[in-house]
Amino acid sequence: MILVVVVAALLGLWLTTTASAYTGYGNHLTSLAQAAAGSLDPELHKRIRRPEQLNDPDYLRAVAPLRRMRRSVPDIHYIYTLVRSGPDAYFVLDAADPAAARGPGGLSDQSGVWQLYPHLQGALRSALGDDRHPGILTFSDEPFTDEWGTFMTGFAPIVDSTGHQIGVVGVDVDASKFLARQRQSRNRALLGLVPAGILTTLFGRIYYMVRRRGLVDARGALEAAQQDRLTGLPNRTVFMEHLTGALERIRNQQQTGCAVLFFDFDRFKRVNDTLGHEAGDELLRQITGRLQAGLRMGGAATPGAPGDLISRFGGDEFLILLNRLHTAEDAVRIAERLLNSLAPAYNILGNEVRSMASVGIATSEHCSGNAEEIIRNADVAMYEAKRAGRGCSVVFSETMHVRLARHVAIETSLRRAFAEKGLELRYVPIIDLETGARCGLDTVVSWNHPTLGPIAAEEFLPVAEEGGLLPAIGEWMLERACQDLAAWRRTQARDIPATVNVKLWRAQLGQAGRVLAQLQGFLQAAALPPGCLQLEVSERELEDSPDTAGEMIRQSHHLGIRTAIGGFGAGHCSLTVLRNHPLDTVKIDPSFLPDLQGGYGSLAVISATLTLIGNLGLCSVAEGVQDSAEVAILQSLGCRRAQGPVFGSPMTAEEVRSSEHLRLDVARSAV
Repeated sequence: MILVVVVAALLGLWLTTTASAYTGYGNHLTSLAQAAAGSLDPELHKRIRRPEQLNDPDYLRAVAPLRRMRRSVPDIHYIYTLVRSGPDAYFVLDAADPAAARGPGGLSDQSGVWQLYPHLQGALRSALGDDRHPGILTFSDEPFTDEWGTFMTGFAPIVDSTGHQIGVVGVDVDASKFLARQRQSRNRALLGLVPAGILTTLFGRIYYMVRRRGLVDARGALEAAQQDRLTGLPNRTVFMEHLTGALERIRNQQQTGCAVLFFDFDRFKRVNDTLGHEAGDELLRQITGRLQAGLRMGGAATPGAPGDLISRFGGDEFLILLNRLHTAEDAVRIAERLLNSLAPAYNILGNEVRSMASVGIATSEHCSGNAEEIIRNADVAMYEAKRAGRGCSVVFSETMHVRLARHVAIETSLRRAFAEKGLELRYVPIIDLETGARCGLDTVVSWNHPTLGPIAAEEFLPVAEEGGLLPAIGEWMLERACQDLAAWRRTQARDIPATVNVKLWRAQLGQAGRVLAQLQGFLQAAALPPGCLQLEVSERELEDSPDTAGEMIRQSHHLGIRTAIGGFGAGHCSLTVLRNHPLDTVKIDPSFLPDLQGGYGSLAVISATLTLIGNLGLCSVAEGVQDSAEVAILQSLGCRRAQGPVFGSPMTAEEVRSSEHLRLDVARSAV
C-alpha cells in the first residue's frame, strides 16, 4: 500500500508537473504574442500584400515594433504575421534582420511578403479562425524542432479599428531551456524517494517559479513593446491610446480640447550620412531632452485633464499630444516655444550640429473624433510647414485638403505621363539687348494634365523629385534639346540660336560623370559640338552642395560644354563663386527686377553686379523681364541679354523653327 501511494504520488507529480509547466509557459507565450499584436499598426499592415514590398519603407515602418520587441526579449527567435486567403495562410511581416538573418548553411532566415505558409494546422488554425469562428489567443501544443532550433509558439489575432480580424501574429520562443527544466523535474520525480508530501511541496515551488517567470517576462516584453528603445519615449501604440482617450473625454465634455504637434526634423539624414548613425542616435536623445524640458514649462492645466505626452513615431518624427489646451493659439505658442528650445546648436560627439523642425498642428476642432484623422491632418500641416520654408509651425486648415488631393493626383499620374510621353519641352527666347535678336534658348518642361489642365513645372517637378523621377526627366530634357537643335540645323535655317540652356537638378549634380557621359552620347548622336549646349546650376545648389555642384561645372568646362549659374542674387553665395568656378554666363534672379525703378540705391547695387560680371568676362542674362521699361533700364546698365514674358511665351520646337527670322521690336525700340 505504501508503494502504491508513493507510485501514485510520483505519477501524479509527473502529470501535474508536465501540465503546469506547459500552462505557465503557454501563458508566457500568449502574453508575448498579445503584446506583439498590440504594437502593430493594422492599417499599415493591411497595405502590405505584395512580394516586392519586402523591406520597402512601408514594410520597415510596419515591422519596426516587432523588431524592437525581438531585440528586447532574448529568447524570441522569430516574430511574424500571417493572413488567411482562401484555404491558405501567407506571410506578411517577418521581424528577422535581413542583413544578418542567416541560418545553418547560410540559408535566409527571413520570410517574404505573401510567401505561402504550408503548415496551417493546430494552434495556428485556431488563432486564424474562419467564417464561423473568430480567431483566439493560443499557443502550440508541443515544441517543434527544425534546422534553426527547438521552439514553441504563441499566437494572437490582429484586429483593425473596427474589431475585425485581419491576421495573426506568431512569436516563436526558444524552448530548449524550458524542455531542459522539464526533463530535470521529471527525473527528480522518478528518482526521488522522499514522501509524497515533500515532492508535492517541491512541485508547488517549481510551478510558482515557472509561472512567476512567465509573468515577469511577459510584463517586461509588454513594457518594452510600448516604449521606444532609443529615447525611452512612448511608442505609437501608447500615443494612439492616449489620443483616443482624449477625444473620448472631449466628446463626453470632460475636457475642453486637445492638439497634436507633428515634428519632422530637417536635415537629420545629413547628420546620419556625414557623422554616422551613432551621432544620429545621440541627436535624437538630445532632441528628446529638449522637448521634455520645453513641454514642462508651459500651459495652465485644465482641471481633470491628464498631462501632455511626447512620442517618437520613428526616424526623426516626434508627436506631442497637448491635453492642457483652451484654444488653437495655445498650441501655436507651445510649438513656437519648443522650436525656440530646439534652435541652439547641439554638441554631438564633439561636433556642432543644428537641426530645426517643421511642425504641423492639428486640433480636435478639425476632426470628427478619429485619432488617425487628427494625426493625418497634423502630417499634412507639417508638409505645409516644409513648403513654407522649414523651421516653422503651420496649423491645419480645410483648404490644405484641396492641395493634398491635387498633390496626390499629380503624384499618381506623373510617372505614367512621363512614360507615355505626356511631357513636352518648350523653349524660352534669350534676347541680345544690343541687337534685339534671339541669341539663345532656355528650356522649360510643361505638362497638360488630362483632367487638371496645364500644370506649371514649379508644381510638378518637386513631386517628381520626391518620387525619384527627376533624374530621368533631366536626362530626357538633355536628349530632347540635342535632337531639336540638330533638327533646326538640318533645315539650314538662319538665326537659329547658337546655344540651348538646360537646367540641372539636384539629383543630377551628384552623378556628374554619369550625366556628362550621357550628354556626350546625345551630342555625338546629333552630330553637335559641345559648345552649343549650356548647363545651368542654380545659385542655391552651389550654396547647399558646393562640392558636387562645383565638380559638375568643372567637368562640363573641361569637356567644352558651356556652364551658367542661375538665380544669381536670390541666395547668400559670395561673389567669389564667380571667380572660383569656370562659368560662362550669370543669370540674374528675377527678384532683382522690381528694384530697377526703386531709386538710386537699388540701381547702384544692380549696376555694380552687372559691372562685376562684365569685368570677369562673363555674359549677364536678366531673367523674368516683364516690360519694355525694364528692358531700357537693363540696356542702360550694360546688361547683355534678357529673357522673360515681354519677349513672348515659351515655344514648341516647331514654333522655334518657323520663327527663324524673329527680331523683337520691344528690344530694339528700347535702345
